[in-house]
Amino acid sequence: MAKRKKINWFYYLIELLVVFIGVTAGFLLNNWREDNSNSKLEQKYLNGFYANLLSDKDDLDSLIQRTQIKTDGLLEVLKKTDYDNNALTREMADEIIGEILFLEWFTPADDTYDDIINSGNLNLIANYRVKEAISSYYSLLHEVKNVEQFYLNHMNDYGFPIIYKNYHILKREFIDDECYKSLEFTNMYLGIISFYQQNIKIYKQALENNLELVNEIEKVIKNGNE
Repeated sequence: MAKRKKINWFYYLIELLVVFIGVTAGFLLNNWREDNSNSKLEQKYLNGFYANLLSDKDDLDSLIQRTQIKTDGLLEVLKKTDYDNNALTREMADEIIGEILFLEWFTPADDTYDDIINSGNLNLIANYRVKEAISSYYSLLHEVKNVEQFYLNHMNDYGFPIIYKNYHILKREFIDDECYKSLEFTNMYLGIISFYQQNIKIYKQALENNLELVNEIEKVIKNGNE
């Protein structure tokens, strides 16, 4: 009868342990590399958002000031006419045209947001408050665009047709006095005052959200660099 060979269980246990340690180490190393890569990518996005937001802040500040100047100019004309029961003069009408002829709107720096959304990487932003604030800010910018569109529609439907029909842009003069004294012209520029005020309101709201988000991202970037 053949003698059974003794199995060295300790040897196999050591081999199994070595394999387990190797697989586990490889798994942990792969996770570390992925986490490190994600962390670097997160920092890249945060820095991108920070730069975009600072650009937006400057644009919003400037746009609010310019739109407020236009609004104040139109309101000053309104005070000289309706409030004092005086007729709109050619000089006042020229001033109105100067305030409304050129359209301005906000163009956000949104390349980082487009990148992170299109790549599906928004979840790389680990800080929940920052992630929610980013979504809220860019959702508000969509509302800004809607408000501006109402103003653009008013100009396309009423403002520009009246101007093109009654005002010689190259000569910078009205065809006759009756065109700017009409109810149609008055309603047109009163509507523009209202739209300017709406624009200023939404711009200020966007600026407030911008500053809050800048502050939150600054904290995260600072903690990440320490």
